[in-house]
Amino acid sequence: MASTPSHADAAPEPPRPGLRRRLLLGLAAFVCRRALWIVAAALLLAGLSVWLSVTSLTFITDRNALVDPEAEFNKRFLRFNAAFGDQELMLLCITAAPGPVNNPDFDPPPPTARQRAEMKQAAAKAARALRARPELFPRVMERVDPESFGGTRMLYMPLKDLEGAVAQVEAAKPLIARVAQEPGLPGLLRGLRENIDQGSVSNLSGEQLDRAGAELASLIKSLRESLDPARPALAPDGLFAFNSSDPNLDPDGYFFTWEGRMLFVPLLPAKDHAALNQVKEPIAFARAALAEVQREHPGLSLGLTGRPAIYSDEMETSNRDMTNATILALLSVTILFALWFRGLVRPALGVLSLVLALCWTMGFTTLALGHLNIFAMVFGVVLIGLGIDFAIHVLNHYRHGLARGLSVREALYDCYAEIGAGTVTGAVTTAAALSTAMLTDFLGLAELGLICGVGILFCLLSMLVVLPAMLVLYDRRRLDEGDRNLREVMRARALDEALHPLPQRTTPLQLGAAAVMLAAILAGVVSVSWAATHGWTPFDYDLLSLNDPSSEAVHWEQLLVRHDQRASYAVSLRERPEEIRALHDRFLPLVEQGVIRGMETIVPEHESQSRALLARLDAALPASFAGQDQPSVARAVQSAARALQAGLRTLAGRGENFGRAFGQAADEAAAMVELCRQSPEGVTQRLAQMEPGFCGALRKALSDLKRDASPPPVTPQTLPEVMRNRYVGHLEDGRPLYALYIYPRKNMWDHENAREFNRLLLAIDPEATGVTIQIQESADIIVNGFVRSVLYAALVILALIALDLRRPLATLISLLPLIGGLAILGGVMVFSGLSFNFANFFAVPILIGTTVDAGVYLVHSQRHGDPVRTLRQTRGACVLCSLTTALGFGTMMIAHHRGVISLGAVLTVGTFASMLVAFFLVPVVLGWFNAHGKRV
Repeated sequence: MASTPSHADAAPEPPRPGLRRRLLLGLAAFVCRRALWIVAAALLLAGLSVWLSVTSLTFITDRNALVDPEAEFNKRFLRFNAAFGDQELMLLCITAAPGPVNNPDFDPPPPTARQRAEMKQAAAKAARALRARPELFPRVMERVDPESFGGTRMLYMPLKDLEGAVAQVEAAKPLIARVAQEPGLPGLLRGLRENIDQGSVSNLSGEQLDRAGAELASLIKSLRESLDPARPALAPDGLFAFNSSDPNLDPDGYFFTWEGRMLFVPLLPAKDHAALNQVKEPIAFARAALAEVQREHPGLSLGLTGRPAIYSDEMETSNRDMTNATILALLSVTILFALWFRGLVRPALGVLSLVLALCWTMGFTTLALGHLNIFAMVFGVVLIGLGIDFAIHVLNHYRHGLARGLSVREALYDCYAEIGAGTVTGAVTTAAALSTAMLTDFLGLAELGLICGVGILFCLLSMLVVLPAMLVLYDRRRLDEGDRNLREVMRARALDEALHPLPQRTTPLQLGAAAVMLAAILAGVVSVSWAATHGWTPFDYDLLSLNDPSSEAVHWEQLLVRHDQRASYAVSLRERPEEIRALHDRFLPLVEQGVIRGMETIVPEHESQSRALLARLDAALPASFAGQDQPSVARAVQSAARALQAGLRTLAGRGENFGRAFGQAADEAAAMVELCRQSPEGVTQRLAQMEPGFCGALRKALSDLKRDASPPPVTPQTLPEVMRNRYVGHLEDGRPLYALYIYPRKNMWDHENAREFNRLLLAIDPEATGVTIQIQESADIIVNGFVRSVLYAALVILALIALDLRRPLATLISLLPLIGGLAILGGVMVFSGLSFNFANFFAVPILIGTTVDAGVYLVHSQRHGDPVRTLRQTRGACVLCSLTTALGFGTMMIAHHRGVISLGAVLTVGTFASMLVAFFLVPVVLGWFNAHGKRV
C-alpha cells in the first residue's frame, strides 16, 4: 500500500500574488477576450469626443476671466468695466519714418510744422478708413474737436499757457476793441496803430522785442499778400491763436506725445470673445488700411500697439507655434518609434492610442469645463510628451516577450506582471503632480492642471487597455501559440545563466559615468545656491519680453514704454467730481516724486486758478462784436496802412533795438500802401472777395473767445463725447461714476516698478483699480500658485511613491532622476541666463511628474522577475521614453514666441538631465544591490 505523503514532504505553494498584480493579470485576460469590443468602444468614444468638442467647446482668451472673480482687486476691476465698458484700447501710432520696427535706437528730432501737419493728415485718413467699418471699430478717437467742449475748453489749458493767453489779450486790448467796433481790414490796421500808440511794446526788450517785431511784420505781410488776387485769402485762425508750451498739445485736438514726435489715435476694437484671437479681424483690416495710408505718406511710419494688438500677435504666434510643435512632435515620435522598434505597425498603434487619449481629453474638457483657456492650450504637447511613455513600456516589454517565444497572451501577461505596477504608479504620480495646480487660486492654471491630470489617466487607460487590445487583434495568429523552438532555446539559456551566473560587477566605465553624474548634480546645487545669494532672479515677470521679437506691436509698445506708458494706467473711481478733485490733489506729491507721469479726469487740474485768469480775460474782451455791413475799399486800407506805417517808423526811431525789431514791419506797411496806390481797383475787388469771410471768421473767433472766458460749471454734458465715454461711467442704478486715470512714469512691464507704483497708489486710494494693478496682482497670484503647485506636487509624489514602494531606501533611489535632473537644470539655467517665466513655469510640475517615472520603473523592474534582464529592458525603455519626451518638448524650440521657446528649452534640458541620471546613476546603484543579491 502506497504511503500517503506527509505534510512536510509536500511541495511549497508559490506565493499568492498581491491584489494589484491579480487585478492587472485579470485585465490582461479581459483584454485578450474582448479585444475587438474594446477597440470599437474606444474609437466610438473618440469620435463622440471630437464631435462634442467641435460643436460645443469654446475658447476663453480674456485674461481677466482667468482670475478669481471674488478676488478683491478683480471685483474692483469688474466694477470699473461694468460702469465704463471696455477701456482696453489699441493705439494707432504715427512717427517720422523709418519708425521703431527693427530700429531699437529710433529717436527722431521734433517734427517741423510741415511734418506735424502731415502726421495729422495721415491720422485723419486712417481714422476715416477705420470708421467706415463700425462693426470692427465702434470707437475711433483721432481728435477731440475744440468746439465740442461747451465753453469749458480753456479750463483744460496748462496754467502757464493760459497765463500767456490772458497776457496776450490784455496787451492787445486796444486792437480787439477797435476790431469789435470796426470789423474789416482797415479796422484791424488802425487797431494795430492804437496798440502801438498805447505803448503795448514800450516795456519790451531784447528777445521779446525782436519776437514782437517779427510777428508784427509777418502779420502785415500776410495781410498784404492776401490783397493780391494771385494769393490765397488770409484765414484769421492764427491772429488770436495761443501757442502752447507743451508740444504734445495740438490746436486741432489731435493727440501727440513724446514732445510731439508721435501722434496716436486711440481705437476700440470689437472683440469676438468666442474666438481664439478676439481681435484678429479688426487688426487685419486696420493693418491693411494703414498700409494704404503708408503708401501715400512715405515719410511717415504707422503702426498698431496696445495690449489688444500685443495679445493678438502673441495669440497668432503662439497658436501657430504650438500647432506646428504638436504636429512635429507626433511625426517625430512616430519616426523614433519606428526606428527603435524596427517596424511601423506596432509603433503606429501606440501613436493611435495616444491620439485616442487626446480625443477623450478634449471630450472631457468640453463636458467638465465647456471651454479651453489660453493657459490650457498647451495640454496637447504636454500629453504627447508624457503620455507616449506608457506605450513605450508596453511595446518594449511586449516585444521582448515575443522575442523569447511567448504567445501574445503570455507576452501580455508577462508585460502586465513586470511593468504594470510601475506604469500605474508612474501615471498616478504624474497625474497627481499636474493636478496639484488645481489647488491654486489662478483659474487658468487650475484648469490646465485638471485637463492634464485627467489626460494622463486617459493615456494610462488607452495604453494599458486599448493598445494591448489592438496588439491582440494585430498578432491574433499568435494569440495562444508562441515559438516553441525559440522558447526552448531561451529557457535553456535562462537555465544556463541560473546554473552559471556571471559575476554582476559594475565596470569602471559605468562607475566613471555615475561619478560624472554625481558631480553634475553637485555642481547644479552649488551654482543655484551661489546665484540665489548673488542677485539671480529665478522668475522673469516681463510679459513683453516673451513675445515674438518680430511683432510690430511689440516694437511700438517698447517705444511707448521708453517715452509715454500710455497703455498702462491705474484708475480711481468716485461718484462726485469733488471727490475726484480731492483725490487728484492727494496724488500730486507722487507726480513730484517721479512716480506718476500724468493724470486725466473730467475735473480741470487747476480749475480755481484757471477761472480767475479767465475772469481777467473776460474783462479784457468787449461785450459784443459788430458785423461788417459792406466790404472795405482800397482807399480805406491805404489810409489805415499809412497811419500804421507812420506809427511803426516812429517806434523804430526810438533806438537801435526798436529799429532792428520794427524796421521790417514798417517796410511791410509801406509795401501795402504802395499796393493800394498802384492797383486800387484790384485791391477793392479782392477785398470784396475775401473780406466778408475773413471778418466773419474773425468775429466768430473773438466771440468764441468771449464765450470760453466765462465757462459754465463742468458737467458730463459739457464734455465732448470722446472724453465723456472715458471719464464718466454709470452704475447699475444710473448714477454717474467719475474716473481719474493715473499714468506711471516707469516701465510697468517691470514687475518691481509695477508693485511699487501700485503700493503707493493704494496707500492713497485703497479702492483704485486699472491695468497696472490687475496685471501685477494676477502675476503674483500666478507665481504664488506656481510655487504652491510645485510644493504640492512634490509632497503628493513623495507620498504616493512611499505608499507604492513602502521602503525609504527604494523611495530615495526612485527619486534620484527627479532630484538630479532638477539640480542639473538649475545649473544650466544659471549659466545660460534662462529664468522661469509665465510661459515655462508649468514645466516644473511636468518635470516632477515625468522624471520620477523612470526611477519608479527601474525600482519595480529590479524587484520583479529576472533583475538583470528586466532592469536592462526597463532601462532601454526609460531611455526611449526620455528621448520621445525630450523630442516632443524640443519641437517647441523652433517657435518664434520666446515664451514657447523657453518652455521647450526648460522641458528638454530637464528631461535629458533626468534621463542621464536614470541611465548612468540609478542602474549603478541598483546593480550594487543585484550584485549582493538584494531587492530594494
